[in-house]
Amino acid sequence: MIKKIVKKKEFTLVVLLLLINLVLGILGIIFKQPFFSMSTYKNILISLPNFAFLSIGAGCLLIGGNMDLAASTVGCFSGVIIANLYHLGVPWFLCIIIALIVSCIFGFIDGTLVTKYRMPAFIATLGVSYVVRGISYLFSAACAGGQAGNMNFKSEQIQWIAKYKPVAKLPVIIFIMFVLFIIYGILISKTRFGMKMKLVGGNPEAARLAGINSRKIAMILFINCNFCAGLAGWYNAAKTGQGALTALSTAQFTGLTAAIIGGISFGGGEGGMFGAFIGLLILQSFQVGMNILGINPYFYTTFSGLLLIIALGVDFITARGKVAVKPKAKAKEVRHV
Repeated sequence: MIKKIVKKKEFTLVVLLLLINLVLGILGIIFKQPFFSMSTYKNILISLPNFAFLSIGAGCLLIGGNMDLAASTVGCFSGVIIANLYHLGVPWFLCIIIALIVSCIFGFIDGTLVTKYRMPAFIATLGVSYVVRGISYLFSAACAGGQAGNMNFKSEQIQWIAKYKPVAKLPVIIFIMFVLFIIYGILISKTRFGMKMKLVGGNPEAARLAGINSRKIAMILFINCNFCAGLAGWYNAAKTGQGALTALSTAQFTGLTAAIIGGISFGGGEGGMFGAFIGLLILQSFQVGMNILGINPYFYTTFSGLLLIIALGVDFITARGKVAVKPKAKAKEVRHV
């Protein structure tokens, strides 16, 4: 039992998270900037939601064998839509609904380009991200009377997701985030849809022979990814009270990095939400720790990049090892016969 737990990727990630916290704690003592405190861990939790939504969407898509580079741009546009429509007098609930529907539409466009027209996901979604960015500026300019810019707003109903603090002075979005990680974790590991996702991502040919509609699965995952991005945009706008045209600009990288560090295979077919959550905690613990210690924030970017390279390297080596094992296994079967 213990050996099985130790061999899991999640165990390694938890150990790495504890080591990072220990190192940051020791550095905090040396520099007289205490890291181990309730306020520190509260700040870490509060910093998670934007990246968490993007990580959940990106993680599911990666498991299904695809990726979406337009998600953070769609999330940014979601916030711009909410702020500008509310400024024009549209009811608050319609602002949110329209923003989420538009986000899903872009997910549908991504899915159509990849599944129907067979475009590489990297190229298709990168192109869509530029289109969405341009539309975001055009929409902002049209709503503001000709000049694109960040739109400030104030609405208790829209901002409750960031302002309402039911327990321990933590915003309700933290609890929503945990619930979503649990729901998606169960979906991936315990349901038939999750099994289909992994099969489509890990072995498309086997999925085809099993009669699984891989296009339908991919389309659902693209739409889901952009829906999660829309939620991230709503939360970001609610937290800042602004529909910013450059919001979430670095969040895409953090969300993808957390998912891959968390054990979700870049090649598809493997991974889960618990690992993605731990990966996110690792990144944000380091970032908050750097801020507390007063260390140059560019070290965080360097650290994230190095972790991503290491995670991708391990993933590549593991995948290559599995491919090498299969021919050997087949050779043994032939000799046996």
